[in-house]
Amino acid sequence: MSFVTRNFFDKIQNSTTFTRWRLPSPPYYDPTYWDRVYKDFTPDDCIEWGGFDLNELLNFRYERVALEEHRDSDGGPPRTDRAQESTFTQWMDIRQHSSPEEASQSYLERRRKNDKRNDTILLLGCGNSKLGEQLLVQGFQGPFLQLDVSSKVIQCMTQRYEKYIKQASVKRMEFIVDDAATGLTSLEPESVGGGVIDKGLLDALHCSLGNIHADDTSKGVDDPIRNIVASVHRVLQPSRPFVFFSRSSPEYMLCRAFGNGSDSRERRRLWTDISVIKLIDLNVMLYRFVKADDNHADIQGGSDFSDRVNARVTTRGFRTKNKQRKR
Repeated sequence: MSFVTRNFFDKIQNSTTFTRWRLPSPPYYDPTYWDRVYKDFTPDDCIEWGGFDLNELLNFRYERVALEEHRDSDGGPPRTDRAQESTFTQWMDIRQHSSPEEASQSYLERRRKNDKRNDTILLLGCGNSKLGEQLLVQGFQGPFLQLDVSSKVIQCMTQRYEKYIKQASVKRMEFIVDDAATGLTSLEPESVGGGVIDKGLLDALHCSLGNIHADDTSKGVDDPIRNIVASVHRVLQPSRPFVFFSRSSPEYMLCRAFGNGSDSRERRRLWTDISVIKLIDLNVMLYRFVKADDNHADIQGGSDFSDRVNARVTTRGFRTKNKQRKR
């Protein structure tokens, strides 16, 4: 799907006139949906959301998207500056070794020296993507923690990558069943020191959640995307990045991430850097949030807000609201 097509659908779905109307879309927000999807899949099957993989992200051309004005005055797509070149390594702020063997040896040496540095990379909604394996093959150190709400797909991935999990002398890959929309409860606070990557979870959810103006936080139910961003903030160490991809413009995705109510500004202040770039050759946008340290958060908006924004909101609550919308 192109930017133009996605922008057309976003305009219709997010009309301020018909806030309870939505385009037909699979219930990506429902965990049981994914188990049904992966029911007949084998460990060899692979679906790459967005049609691109890590090999196409290693080096790319991009245009920075202006966030102060999400769209031009004529209602067109977000303004961008001139084309530049960059790398996945730079935007994730992580080191890429010359070979997977070198990365493995470096990781082993650090363990032998009892080096406490935490370079864990968390992959949200991993599905049956090969992104985790590609990170290993391309010489990134990790370790890599892949997470999905579907126990079926995690079972398939565990079988596919048995050589990295059980047979490898240096184990740098792990799989966990968890729901990012309900708090990432299997992970401790600030336990991810490398960064968080989401290749398609937020983008898929955005396509199925309906109108961004129909949010109703007064009933204790929040947008799952907002919950995921809050969950990532809880488990991510300060100054580390959360990177995700979408074909939707910032006016929609940033509203999903931070809301459009009175708490929106405080949610944004939990992150020191919010950047959006358009990857020219991949027809997708890269979003990058960097977690603020405690001092920055206290100065910007008060540390007590972090507890509120990270509060766990159950998927069951969202499904209840979704049924009410349809009625």
